[in-house]
Amino acid sequence: MFKVKMAGIYKIEHVSGYYYIGMSVDIFSRWSSHYTSIKMKTHSSTALMELWNSTNDTDWSFTILEHISLTDYKKETNLKGKSLENSFRKLLLDKEKEHMKLYSINFSLNKSNKHFS
Repeated sequence: MFKVKMAGIYKIEHVSGYYYIGMSVDIFSRWSSHYTSIKMKTHSSTALMELWNSTNDTDWSFTILEHISLTDYKKETNLKGKSLENSFRKLLLDKEKEHMKLYSINFSLNKSNKHFS
């Protein structure tokens, strides 16, 4: 068995409309990390953790909003090593910010509102 890695932007959303948007170079691993820290009550977003733990797991959805290919990005930029990692991470952060602006700040469960400015 092999592990599939997918980089991009994702959204964790409650049926009420509250949501958390994030980015990762390994979305599936990041989802597992979110779920574990929520259940262990150590998640950095207390708002997300408290809402999750006060509702049913089935009230939540996890959606990949945008897949961003590291392989394609590497071909486009011809970067390598740390330069590639840093540049790709900046691209993911910029994309995350774009997605955050599509939603209301009033329903954000992210730890800070930095992406809304």
